[in-house]
Amino acid sequence: QNGMGVAAMVLGILSCALFCMYGVLSLVLGVLAIVFGIKGRKRADRGEATNHGQAQAGFIMGIIGTILGVAVIVLLAIGITAAINSEDDPDYYDGSLGAVATVQVG
Repeated sequence: QNGMGVAAMVLGILSCALFCMYGVLSLVLGVLAIVFGIKGRKRADRGEATNHGQAQAGFIMGIIGTILGVAVIVLLAIGITAAINSEDDPDYYDGSLGAVATVQVG
């Protein structure tokens, strides 16, 4: 009877499972799971629905998915910043052009 609770649980599961996709998808799905979980719990508390447990599980998994998504985004930002500011740039060009002919004028 509680579509919000089912949606929260499905979105929470997806947010926990898809955190490896740069964290953005997990963050969005986690926030949606939290919102639907809160709405589903309120409906269950009012007696309009019977699946309070599903809504609670979706809410908790949404929080976990959101935390995972934020952690992945922060780690990616730190890694990219460290790579940009790295002093150990590989030198692919060693300055030699192979056989170079010199031309004398005059």
